[in-house]
Order: sequence, then C-alpha cells, then structure tokens
Amino acid sequence: MKKKILVADDETKIRDMVSSYLINEGYETIEASNGYEVIDQLKQNSIDLILLDIMMPGLDGYQILREVRQQNKKIPIIFLTAKSDEVDKLLGLEIGADDYITKPFSLRELLARMKAVLRRTSPDDEVDEEVIIRGDISIHLSKYEVYVSGKKVALTPTEFKILVALAQKPGRVFSRLQLMNIAMGEAYANYERSIDTHVSNLRKKIEEDPANPKYIQTVYGIGYRFGGET
Repeated sequence: MKKKILVADDETKIRDMVSSYLINEGYETIEASNGYEVIDQLKQNSIDLILLDIMMPGLDGYQILREVRQQNKKIPIIFLTAKSDEVDKLLGLEIGADDYITKPFSLRELLARMKAVLRRTSPDDEVDEEVIIRGDISIHLSKYEVYVSGKKVALTPTEFKILVALAQKPGRVFSRLQLMNIAMGEAYANYERSIDTHVSNLRKKIEEDPANPKYIQTVYGIGYRFGGET
C-alpha cells in the first residue's frame, strides 16, 4: 500500500515540485496551502507523514505540531523551514517534530529523510521481546506504547526508538552518533547533537525528576545509558 504524504506549504511551486517527485517515487500525496487546510486534511484522511512548512498562513507549523501532539497523534512530522537558526530547529524538536530540513533542499535528501522517519515508525522492528519492563517502565514494542507506573505516555517515534535502544541494553553506553543512527538513520550523522533535545524531551515524559534522571543517564563526554531498576 502506498504511503500517504501530506505536503503542507504556502508556496504552490514547492508543493507541486515535492508532490510530483514523491508521486514518481511511489507515494500518494495530499496538499495543503495553509494551517487550517492541514487540520482539515488530517480529519479527512489517514496520513502516514507530514511535510510541514513552519511559516504557514492561518496556523503556523509550530501551532499545527502542538495541536497534533496534544491529540496524541503519532503521525511523523518533518519541518520544511527557511529558518536555519539552531534555535528554530531545536524548538521544532522540543515540541515534537521528528526532523527538519532547511530550504532550499535537495529532493533526494528530502526523500532520504522521509524514508528514515518512516522506517523508524514502522511496526516491524527486529526485536526479540514483545514487552520490555524496566523498573516502572513497560515498553510494548508491537503496539508502540509506553507506560510509566501504569500510565500511558505519548512518545514521538524518535523518542520511542531511543528509549527502546537504551532499555534493551541497560548499562551499555551509547554515543550520540550511535543513538542518532539507531533512531534517525545514517543520513543524520552530521546532526548528532540534536539527540540531546530528544533525550531531554524523553526524560520529561518518563522520569519522576527529569533534572536528576533515574533511567536515561548521561555519560559525560560520551553519550547516554539506561540505568535504574532492570
């Protein structure tokens, strides 16, 4: 079945260019030219991934992303942004974006980013356990669900991948680059520092005290490991 991609950008030229390329690559596309159209399309269609421009009329990309995540929708979202400032990129990651790509961009790079995001959100991970239990945390692999003290928490696909990688091998130290490759694919090797933002978001969701984490522990100068009860 073809993956359905929502291409949301207020520039007709960009929408047409991206949609045409993706259709030729075997995807189905739906377009939206403003924030309200994005919300309408999400209500009417089952979307596999959103390519979302930040500077959208009506509702901007940040507002749309917050609304999608508040509804606990796990649709992967890649920001298309003319903003190259690191603060803008980190803000997108902090509120739940799975990745960002800065305009102007290569269509081949965009496709590589999309494939990496879609791979990590597919349910066919090669894992031995159906459920991983670590202390108060239980991770249901096939359902992509995480519970902390019996309460379900909503993780982004990237956060879920990071948690699974660490929880499967408690005590093992993973470098930032290793976690980036696991969670986001080889194409992201130059963006390994953004893993810190994903880890920070993850801690806020699963740790009782994110400032003093029990589970996702920092190994200074190297990366992260899973600690706590195993």
